[in-house]
Amino acid sequence: MLEFEFINKVLLPLTQNSKLTKKNPSQNLEDDVALIGFNKDSDLIISKDIFIEDVHFLKSDGAQKIASKLLLTNLSDIASSGGKPLYYMMGFTKNSTLDDDFYREFGEALKILQQKYKLFLIGGDTSNSAKLFYSITIFGIVKKNKILSRKNAKNGDLIFVSNSIGEAFLGLDIKLKNLKKLEKYQQKLLDKHFYPQPRIELAQKLISQNLSQCATDISDGLIADLSNICKASKLNAEIYLSQIPFSNETKIYLKNNPNINLIELLSGGDDYELIFAVNPKNLNKINILAKKLKLNLTYIGKFFEKSNYQKNKNFNVFLFPNEQNKSQENLIAISKKGYEHQ
Repeated sequence: MLEFEFINKVLLPLTQNSKLTKKNPSQNLEDDVALIGFNKDSDLIISKDIFIEDVHFLKSDGAQKIASKLLLTNLSDIASSGGKPLYYMMGFTKNSTLDDDFYREFGEALKILQQKYKLFLIGGDTSNSAKLFYSITIFGIVKKNKILSRKNAKNGDLIFVSNSIGEAFLGLDIKLKNLKKLEKYQQKLLDKHFYPQPRIELAQKLISQNLSQCATDISDGLIADLSNICKASKLNAEIYLSQIPFSNETKIYLKNNPNINLIELLSGGDDYELIFAVNPKNLNKINILAKKLKLNLTYIGKFFEKSNYQKNKNFNVFLFPNEQNKSQENLIAISKKGYEHQ
């Protein structure tokens, strides 16, 4: 079974009789985090990620980059719910190929991020293994009944995305090519691969200003993660290629590497930006928020109930060149939603 098939067929039934699931549907494996009642004012949110050598990182990346991406990607899960990070637990393997400098650099990188995002390590486990393996369980908190959830998109909502798409995917391409000397724009793309930016402040503002109730972060690819919202909310989505935000660095890289196309960037993953749903009446407020945060928030499409599109019938996300050319003839074929473990 592929990853999502395994989750739906084997793991999802294990949640069905949980009292927590009936009380909080986000327990039904539909969100980036699980939600558990904490007290009358707050709910506890929990997420878990696995980081495996030669799958998610290379040993040659170095301790500082491995540790940074490990914690930052987990913080992104907390961000996607609109929560505040509190603590994390970590399990990891070690082996004789690592020296004391590696461990010191690893711990120092985690310490810097802990101070920045105000969270702390509270436990975990270690073991020996030929392959390096890291796992973080991260804990956060949200106000009662104030969580961004994939299931809360509504028919007619606008689809927004933060910052830009595809840079981390191109950064991975640069890393795998093992280039000896990087241009400035290439280094920026590589940094996006190693140092994702969890959008914690943005998500909290979306909740506190009543601008959105639905979001997810882009880990597996824009198409795949938007599809997760569609599935949870029982909706379809249409997005417009001309509206997708691509950075200048991305455009330069694509110009110099014509074997990579824009469509690939929508399924490449590792962006860790937020996709979120916005009621059209809040459009002006979103634009004001973007200016205050000095962060691009871009309208890229809409959610809708029924689909008249026959191509890509296995997809619930439909891609068009632009908003003015929405027809069967102009529908752009999508061959892959996003990254999926075999």
